[in-house]
Amino acid sequence: MAVDMRADDRSGSPVIREKKLQAEGKWLRMQHQLMTALVIFATMAEAVMYFVLRELEIPMTSPGWYLLKYLAVPFGINVLLLLTAAMTIGSRLPERRKIYIISTLLAVMAFAMYTVHAVFPALFSLFIIPMLLTVVYGDQRLTAYVALFCVGGKAISDLFLRCDPGRARVTESMDTIVDFGLSLVLLLLFYSICAFMILMEQEKREEAIRLEQDRKRYWEESMRDQLTRLWNREALRRMFQKMEKDQSGRRYFLAMMDLDDFKSLNDTYGHSQGDQYLQALGQVLLELSGEDAYPFRFGGDEFCMLFQGCGREQVERACREVQRCYGEVATLPGQPPESLSIGVAEYRRQEPAERLLDRADAVLYRAKQQKGSICFEED
Repeated sequence: MAVDMRADDRSGSPVIREKKLQAEGKWLRMQHQLMTALVIFATMAEAVMYFVLRELEIPMTSPGWYLLKYLAVPFGINVLLLLTAAMTIGSRLPERRKIYIISTLLAVMAFAMYTVHAVFPALFSLFIIPMLLTVVYGDQRLTAYVALFCVGGKAISDLFLRCDPGRARVTESMDTIVDFGLSLVLLLLFYSICAFMILMEQEKREEAIRLEQDRKRYWEESMRDQLTRLWNREALRRMFQKMEKDQSGRRYFLAMMDLDDFKSLNDTYGHSQGDQYLQALGQVLLELSGEDAYPFRFGGDEFCMLFQGCGREQVERACREVQRCYGEVATLPGQPPESLSIGVAEYRRQEPAERLLDRADAVLYRAKQQKGSICFEED
């Protein structure tokens, strides 16, 4: 179990991208299922229509031609589109390319169904489906591309393709011209609605991300010591909670630190200079912190660092480095080197974290008897 003092990164790009990819993959599979359902529905509808027309004795072409034109050919085209969609979803293509391919295949399916059944003008609404399904991706370019494909496909079908001899030509009368123009306007109007929906959703998402970033920033500020920018006691308490839940078996060491003769420094140089000493140690701890060492200001001139997954030798080397760096940055010209006492205790499983704090504090008291020393509990 990785112990992390940072707030949950719900707005961080890696997390968001991963969740978005998962959602898009799920929606691609749903699109494929919808394409399958449309094929099944259209095939069944054509089969039922054949028997209805025959029962009502409505004139039609020969049964063989009807089955070939309205069942076999459309079904074959649709099955080919379904197989292409399935291969695309299972391929290693980039996710965005998959989305464009599946959306295009759905638009082609709408084009094929409309062209075969264009004798029913209302079926131009089939082109609405591919446009509507792109809204979920929140990609204006994708929606515009599919809308252009659908509007262009309908225009090509109406102007140049005549699968049914009974279908009226677009230029046959003013009514057919008006119907043609009105259908294209309606498709463009629906595209505008889709684009507006995407825009609104993007604004909502950006606002949600901004609010989450603000929440994260406020959370982190509440966990920071304002003077030194180290984690504060509340952050240490939360770290202790995670440490107590850790079942990985890794070792934890708590190093309590105290500036030697800090009261005397304050009395001699003033509280402003004393704050500079505290900030100097805070900067040293920040620079030496990492994934296995978390620095905290416990209060006053007491600091601590929690080590995870480290052995005693590594902890001791880190503590000596803290002492060395602090001595270099905190010592005033012409003055004796400033020192730092450190007491270290190792966490024992099943014990309350507060007990670890008490033991480390007791070891620190021993270390201060010999200023500038590092004491381990077992020494």
